[in-house]
Amino acid sequence: ADGKPVLWNGDDAPERPTAPTPGIPASPDLTGHPRVGVWIDETDFLHQELQADGRYDETRGGRPHAYQGRFWIDGDRIDYLDDLGFWAYGEWKDNVLYHAHYILRLGS
Repeated sequence: ADGKPVLWNGDDAPERPTAPTPGIPASPDLTGHPRVGVWIDETDFLHQELQADGRYDETRGGRPHAYQGRFWIDGDRIDYLDDLGFWAYGEWKDNVLYHAHYILRLGS
């Protein structure tokens, strides 16, 4: 942990640092966050609902629940972990979300 041994010869190392908790962090409660809502691309093909519980649900080409998973917002970056196990990311610029080749705006 932090470049220091946690175990030494099978035993706790002297002055053992705390090892990081393995796994993926839980999403924070995003109730009231200005980026929670349904983001829609310019052609109305992709609808991406960012939910306050840190989950997302995508409709693509009219097919509901095409992709679902978790997301984390850090400043202007959003990271996605799909329930199928793949990662993706996006970025906001001037309140426009750029994700893959899509350009999305918050629906009204």
